[in-house]
Amino acid sequence: MKVTRVTCRTIVNPTGGFLGGFTHSINPYHGCSLGGTLCGMPDYAPGIIGTWGEKREWGRYLDVKVNAPEVYDRDHDRIRGSDRSALRIYMSSVTDPYVPQERTHRVTAGILERMRERPPDLLAIQTHTPNILQDIDLISDLSARFPISAQISIETDREDMGPLFRRHAYPVRDRLDALRRLRERGIETVGVVSPLWPIDDVRGFASRLDEVCCYVVVDHWLVGDGSKGGARTRRRVVSKDTTFPELLERAGFGDWTGLDALDRVVAVFRQILGEGRVGVSREGFLAAAHRLLP
Repeated sequence: MKVTRVTCRTIVNPTGGFLGGFTHSINPYHGCSLGGTLCGMPDYAPGIIGTWGEKREWGRYLDVKVNAPEVYDRDHDRIRGSDRSALRIYMSSVTDPYVPQERTHRVTAGILERMRERPPDLLAIQTHTPNILQDIDLISDLSARFPISAQISIETDREDMGPLFRRHAYPVRDRLDALRRLRERGIETVGVVSPLWPIDDVRGFASRLDEVCCYVVVDHWLVGDGSKGGARTRRRVVSKDTTFPELLERAGFGDWTGLDALDRVVAVFRQILGEGRVGVSREGFLAAAHRLLP
């Protein structure tokens, strides 16, 4: 893993498309050090970043935007002074704000600290890790000032997908526990089952999420990878010239490669958590945070 300290000119950038209900995104890092783990196998970000001309191998590099907190101040003031002054922020769209290196570099924490004086209208923090607990006091304090949604990805209830797959970056149980601890502090918690992986016990998983989440979003890569019909993920080679769907088929998970799997899971989740606490794909991501707005 090559970690490089870089500077950025902007950090609060306009967004649209899948995140169209948000006005801006913040990516404290470029690249992701979790890209070599299980979550990086069907990851949508490499395809998106590749269109920008990135040639480095996903999961092998991380650029640390060391001046991001100071740039946030400047971007905030510029946006607030413009005709389009709304700031509904999604952090992050093409990296993880709580990669392991955040413990050392504290870029995400620095941006959050700046939000004490320059708050957005809404903030959704999306991470794959329990490392968000590093800032639980700060996030709890900020949640009393403006709406915050703390979202943690948990794509499956399985701690191990088998020998054909990489290991989880962080255990499922640790991510569920992080959601529990955040919710106990009064922070809005969202369990993000995206992209949907095979689940051993759908009802049991729904019950575990029910205990720790205020809301749950379920998404399948056929819908949510940002390309028509999941084309980006369909062609993503993840192992020895094998695409992600082909690997699932080889492992005996072929019945999870179609949208009927999404329908099955959503139906059970809504039985357990209730209709109003389960969202699907793009609309679910928007509702997860926007339900906090007046």
